[in-house]
Amino acid sequence: MLTEENFGAGVPGSRKDSKIPSIDTVYRRFAGEGITWEFVDAVIDICSGEDLEQQQQWTAEALALWNAAQNRPTPPRGAVLPPPPAPQWPIMIGAVPVLASAFQPRTAVRERIDRMRAGHETVVLSQVLAGGGGIGKSQLAASYARQAVRDGTDLVVWAHAADPVDVLLAYAEAAVAVQVPGVSGAPDRVREDAGRFLNWLSTTQRSWLVVLDDVADFTLPGPLWPGSSLRGNGRVLATTRQRGAHASGGGRAIVTMDVYEPEEGVDYLRERLTTAGFPYLIDERAGELSEALGRLPLALGHAAAYMVNQHRTCADYLELFRERTRTLDAVLPPEADTELYGRPVTAALLISLDAAQRTEPQGLAAPAIRLAGLLDPAGHPRDLWTTRSATRYLAAQRAAGVRELHGPGLPATAEEPDSGAPEPQPVTADEALSVLAVLHNYNLLSSYPAGVPLPHREPVAAHREVSVHALTARAARDTTSEPRRQQSAAIFALFELWPEEDHTDHRLAFSLRANTAALRESVGSEVLQLFPGFALRQRAGLSLLHAGLHQEAVAHWTEDLEANLRELGPEHESTLAARANLAAALSQAGRAAEAAVLQKQVAVEFERLRGADDPATLTARSNLASSYTEMGLHNDAETLKEQVLAARERVLGVLHEDTVRSRNNLALTYEITGRFEEALALKERVVAERAHLVGPGRPGGPDHPETLVARAALASSYAQAGRVAEAMKIEEEVLAARERVLGPDHRDTLNSRLALASSYAQAGRPEVAVPMQVQAAAALRRVLGVDHPDTLSAMANVAVSFRRAGQHDKAVRLSERVLAGRSRVLGRDHPDTLISAGNLVNAYATAGEVERALKMAELLVLQQQRVFGPGDETTLSGLHAVALLRVHRGEAVLAEDPARAAEDAALAIAAVGPHVEPRLPPLDEVLADANRLAELARAALERQARS
Repeated sequence: MLTEENFGAGVPGSRKDSKIPSIDTVYRRFAGEGITWEFVDAVIDICSGEDLEQQQQWTAEALALWNAAQNRPTPPRGAVLPPPPAPQWPIMIGAVPVLASAFQPRTAVRERIDRMRAGHETVVLSQVLAGGGGIGKSQLAASYARQAVRDGTDLVVWAHAADPVDVLLAYAEAAVAVQVPGVSGAPDRVREDAGRFLNWLSTTQRSWLVVLDDVADFTLPGPLWPGSSLRGNGRVLATTRQRGAHASGGGRAIVTMDVYEPEEGVDYLRERLTTAGFPYLIDERAGELSEALGRLPLALGHAAAYMVNQHRTCADYLELFRERTRTLDAVLPPEADTELYGRPVTAALLISLDAAQRTEPQGLAAPAIRLAGLLDPAGHPRDLWTTRSATRYLAAQRAAGVRELHGPGLPATAEEPDSGAPEPQPVTADEALSVLAVLHNYNLLSSYPAGVPLPHREPVAAHREVSVHALTARAARDTTSEPRRQQSAAIFALFELWPEEDHTDHRLAFSLRANTAALRESVGSEVLQLFPGFALRQRAGLSLLHAGLHQEAVAHWTEDLEANLRELGPEHESTLAARANLAAALSQAGRAAEAAVLQKQVAVEFERLRGADDPATLTARSNLASSYTEMGLHNDAETLKEQVLAARERVLGVLHEDTVRSRNNLALTYEITGRFEEALALKERVVAERAHLVGPGRPGGPDHPETLVARAALASSYAQAGRVAEAMKIEEEVLAARERVLGPDHRDTLNSRLALASSYAQAGRPEVAVPMQVQAAAALRRVLGVDHPDTLSAMANVAVSFRRAGQHDKAVRLSERVLAGRSRVLGRDHPDTLISAGNLVNAYATAGEVERALKMAELLVLQQQRVFGPGDETTLSGLHAVALLRVHRGEAVLAEDPARAAEDAALAIAAVGPHVEPRLPPLDEVLADANRLAELARAALERQARS
């Protein structure tokens, strides 16, 4: 019988103002029994009629309809019913979803599920597949259910668990199907029948599987979860979007599900499009498309259907998907739901948000997910939520939500707060962190402590503790009608969290750069050109320079300069600063000539606008001098650096940080121009002065990057002076400090490792030096790219070490690569390129390829004379190499071809004869060898003539 609790509240205008059941209530009571609408109407008539005779007639009609639905005749009044037939095993209760086209077996997740289940013999292990919307939980559970049927499992029950009534109805139906003793099958005994069914599961010898799909509430009382199994022959599998403590209570075990693995995403697209008859829609960007969709199964299914319907390739669809003007539901439309998921993608991803919004701390979940949706899907710092900017934003949004509910006519969002409204109740840092836990529990984002190992991905990185799936983030953005408040909050919070100097926490700086880039991608670069975005944008650009990320920095400052020229004009200070920063980025990228052009423009403009002694002008001239050094214009660089140092000492003082920096820069140039003693004295002074520059905002102290630069430069001078032990001690200390302060992959850290390796080699420890050089060069190639000047320098050092270690083939191949790279990046006439050419000459010679070495050396010396001049030390070294190779070849052929030996001797003498100035000891040595060879060749020719 239907009881009073199933009745609605009286229907006005009915035959009597009594309570009658709703159609939905009747349908739920008899779900799965094949009822018809005629039966539903008959039951409602019975409950609402006044005439007893009429009610008896309607009852008979309803009974006839019921039996017709069950395919059995209506028994006559008083008849004895026959016993039901024995159960026909196996039995399936409920409608198991059909597996999606191109279903992926999720092998890694299955392995975790099966490992977790092993060892549970008498206690049922209820495994809960937990994950966000569209992750594929129900599909994986359905594959287990269908596999159980194929394996001969006696009973499989599939229940939609979002509503516990549906679970009870499924259990009651199963109790009747398996003929549990004492089961009535009556609609008003569903709860009792369900309880008997659970008892039967704990004692039966039959094998069984119960699947509870989409559990929404783990706290409900009642018979919902099987608890034991006689011989370990039963199991429970559930799916849910939740992963809080209740989900893992009651002996349940959480199995966290994530998106497809990279190969699974591509395999899905390939199989789906191929089986649909469109294999040609797969192209080389399939993997990129899968990543753009976050490898979310639901999104991949919609995308593949859209591609089939519209005949779009992966590349075509990827461009469409990345258009910021299109909403998620526009690029993943409902009509692409070929697997009958039943909800638009946006709704599916955010379906839990209403429940999260009602959970304490109430009213914060929605604004929090909308703010998080602007940040990097790979993760952002948990500390961002405790910033003043974030908590003020949450407070304003919560207050706006309260006004929307309780104050008609007031603004619905906090974008334009009511000036007459009271100050919103503050949100504490604890509340902000609590809402992250709420969103985590509802699988709307992930929040884990740094370093936590996760079964489905790498351990959580520092300052990447909070992450949102890319499509969930996009759905959150799509459902934000007025995004300005969220954008401002994100900008201010990132800027507030940024350390004053990146080296104090390089991992945090890395995360903030990534999140700034993600924010720019999601809101558009134009937002970051305006207040307050431009301040964050400038901070991110300076961080790129500090990190040595030259390609990203060039792109960043190029765009920034173009925007400033367009909006502010060429003379605005922001435009000049952008031009100077672009020049610094080009310099880092090894594009010294381009950098010098920009630096000169900046210096000229600052001098015109501010005067020759203004600090900004001096900084611009100092940067120009550095560009001259990188271009090999050492005399020009030396003159300009001396002028800048003198001006800074006069204007700023001898201990000002800029003055100290100038002193160090000049010392480096003195070394290049051969003024070694002056360079060493300047460097020692700089290191001492750095010790005094301690305090907030001052670049001093033992671990400050500028101090480490100065100490590294001093160590280099000690090494060149033969004071190797002193150099190694400093280099070891600098390397340790840079690894700690800047991180192991920072460019300065890797260059420190190379410098220390060179000192080890100089100290006669090649077994330590060569592996260290190889590792550092590989790291520079990975971090900076193969064409970066630092990478090429490291490769050059490795090639020299290979040559000294007798690994001649490796030395030749690597030297050739370095020369080709430097010619391409720096130009054929750059000093470093010419040094590489000389190293290749040496590599050919030591490898026994004297002919190739000599041919190259003679071409090289002509280029050295043109670039450096005839008296430059580099040119003299080139002449020495030509003469030495001529002597070696002459000695080799003397016995067989004395004429050729005599020719080589004459050419060697011509190369390094007394006419060559200035004289260097190696020139005199090779000249003596050439004269001796000439005498031997003359004597051999005379003997040959006499014979």
